[in-house]
Amino acid sequence: MDSFQRLYRNFTKNGRVVYIHDFSARGVCGILGEERKRGRRHTVPQMKYEKHNARQYEQILRAARQLFVEKGIERVSFSAVADSCGIARATLYKYFPDKESLLWAIHRQALRTFGNALLARAEARPLTALERFSVYFEELARRFELDPDFLLFFDLFEKTYQAETARRGSAVYERMFRPGDFGSGDTARFLCENFNDGSLRAGLDAQLTAVSATYTAVYVLIGLGKDRAPLSLKYGMEAPAMARFLFDAFLRGISADGAPPR
Repeated sequence: MDSFQRLYRNFTKNGRVVYIHDFSARGVCGILGEERKRGRRHTVPQMKYEKHNARQYEQILRAARQLFVEKGIERVSFSAVADSCGIARATLYKYFPDKESLLWAIHRQALRTFGNALLARAEARPLTALERFSVYFEELARRFELDPDFLLFFDLFEKTYQAETARRGSAVYERMFRPGDFGSGDTARFLCENFNDGSLRAGLDAQLTAVSATYTAVYVLIGLGKDRAPLSLKYGMEAPAMARFLFDAFLRGISADGAPPR
């Protein structure tokens, strides 16, 4: 019996059709999932099927993040996310069992994209400790210009993120992150590497400096992102230029010679 025959059998009772909304989306996906586990072959070639899934997964993350930023996390339902993607709720459940897992997936993707950019810069050539801070600020400012929702979503999700990552024994990384993902603490570790190479002012504490730089930069950009239009109208200044000025001042403050990297 193929998947569709089993679905039909489950959606009928004594010859009467039972509407799909009488069944949970997870139940529908579970039936199809059983067929996959039993080795049933799909008519679509596997590679094409996987590419379609990857595209749809990315589409869901983009649409959901935009909705969360526009309306707030509490006001966005699973149905609204599905509607914005033009898919059924059953399809959405195939990727995410609940809203919490969707939120963490958006956050995980943002961290991975940003982390990969940092690591690529470090792999291109050896960086001094001061240059690592400079690269961090540059990449964050670049992300802000290209995709301001990147940080606006973090502002919405930050309370959940901090609560989960601060709890001792929290299994959030085992549940929500994949092995090798760039996660909480990896930015600070990136900034602390080679910290005592002489490029930074003597006497600075590595952890304090790294965490201060991380959160100062993030919240400066979140604030500027919320007030971009008023700042431009009132002062004639663009938010990215203001952010770079502040980052440059931070770099001068921690530099061994009082000058930012050239």
